[in-house]
Amino acid sequence: MKSELWLEQPSSASPRLDKRLVSRSFSRAACRYDGFARLQALTGEKLLTLLAHQSAPYTVLDAGAGTGAFSGRLGGMFPQARIIALDMAEGMASYIRHRFTAEEVQLVLCADCERLPLANGSVDIVFSNLALQWCTELAAVFAGFRRILRPHGVIVFSTFGPATLKELRLAWQAVDQYTHVNHFADERTIRTALQEAGLQAARLETCVSEVGYPSVYHLMRELKGLGAHNVTADRARHLTGKNALRQMISAYEQLMHDGKIRAGFETISGWACRSTG
Repeated sequence: MKSELWLEQPSSASPRLDKRLVSRSFSRAACRYDGFARLQALTGEKLLTLLAHQSAPYTVLDAGAGTGAFSGRLGGMFPQARIIALDMAEGMASYIRHRFTAEEVQLVLCADCERLPLANGSVDIVFSNLALQWCTELAAVFAGFRRILRPHGVIVFSTFGPATLKELRLAWQAVDQYTHVNHFADERTIRTALQEAGLQAARLETCVSEVGYPSVYHLMRELKGLGAHNVTADRARHLTGKNALRQMISAYEQLMHDGKIRAGFETISGWACRSTG
């Protein structure tokens, strides 16, 4: 089993994210993704509550839709709206096309959130659930969202914060100096990116949750099932050896409590809008 499971967030000065590998990894995970996506389900439900009092939109974009679990939910929430599901992984886009009829999800696009193939002012709501961590330039992504939004259009989103998988990061630091775990943007960075894009952040909320696993292998299996491999362009090109893996597991097991290892996940969710300007 591969052990390098999470993408390192590249700096704005030197993007190092290999999007081809991101797409390939998530395409392979499409058929099993929902079975592992417990946290994704919870954060997505939270985002839906932020839209509970939203006036009926004409067009809703699910940006980074994955298997389309929330594309369908958005369609049910706004039955008169045109639902667009967008994901950069062809395997995910194909999964959505087979999962829904054209009446349920009107348009499925295989495209990158950083290069949205949509017209200016064509969308009322952008919904993005745990997808932004796979983007290199948050300000550019938010600027793209602003471009396609109609005046008074809104964005609801969630992404991972820097405390995510800190235990796994610490366990690997006992083994070598390679980057095995992603470094995620914090709330301040996200707020700044929204402001730079010309969006008004009406709400940002950070939540840290802890999930228990019977073993490190169970955690790794879940991350692999989600397609979350290390896909940085400058990642180590050799396979992680069994000895290094054993060392990491041993270090992680020192943190066991009540017969389980713990993994922390920090999520940052937000609601932002485009002004009339």
